[in-house]
Amino acid sequence: MPDSFPGTEYGSAGHFANNVDFEVQRTNHFEIVLDLSKVLGDAGPAAAEHIRLSTKSIGTPKVSAEPLSLKHGNDTVKVAASPTYEDLTLTVHDTLGRDQIALMQSWFNKVFDRGTKLMGRVSAYKTDGILYMYAPDGSVVRRWDLQGVWPKGFGMGTEFSFDSSESMTITVDLSVDRYFEDTTINNLK
Repeated sequence: MPDSFPGTEYGSAGHFANNVDFEVQRTNHFEIVLDLSKVLGDAGPAAAEHIRLSTKSIGTPKVSAEPLSLKHGNDTVKVAASPTYEDLTLTVHDTLGRDQIALMQSWFNKVFDRGTKLMGRVSAYKTDGILYMYAPDGSVVRRWDLQGVWPKGFGMGTEFSFDSSESMTITVDLSVDRYFEDTTINNLK
C-alpha cells in the first residue's frame, strides 16, 4: 500500500515518537510560586515553599473580553469592552507538621480578620506569583506572571469519609488582577 494512500497517516501514531514538534504536554508538569513574603513577612518564604510542594492542582489562566452592545436603528453589534481575568482555584494537600489551614488562615486574616471583624488594606494581602509549565525534560515552556493575587476564601476540599483513605485537600479561591503569559521561553528557570 503506498504511503500517500488516504488514511495511512490517520492509522499511525509514529509522528508522536519521531517528530520533535509533537511532544505532548502533560497536565502534571507545573509549579505555582507565590511571593508570600510581602504578606506574611519572615514566615512567607517557608509558607510559599510549602504551598509549592503540596500543590495538587490549580486552574488554568483564562482571560475574556466583556461585550459591549452598540445599537443603531434596528440593528445591534457587539464590540469588545474591558477584559476580565478569571480567578484561579488552588488545591493543596493538607499536611501534618506544617498546618496548611493555619497558613491559609494567616493569609486570609490579612483580607478579613474574623476575630476583629476588620478588613485589611490592599497592600497587606495582595501579592504576586508565577505559574510555570514544564516540558518532560524540566525546561520551562510557558510562564504566567500573576499580579494582584489574594485569597477570596478557602476551606476543606474533601469531606470526611470512612469510605475512602484519600488525602485531605484544601481549596483556595485566588483572585487575580491580571496575567502576563510568556510562551517564548527556552529552558528559562
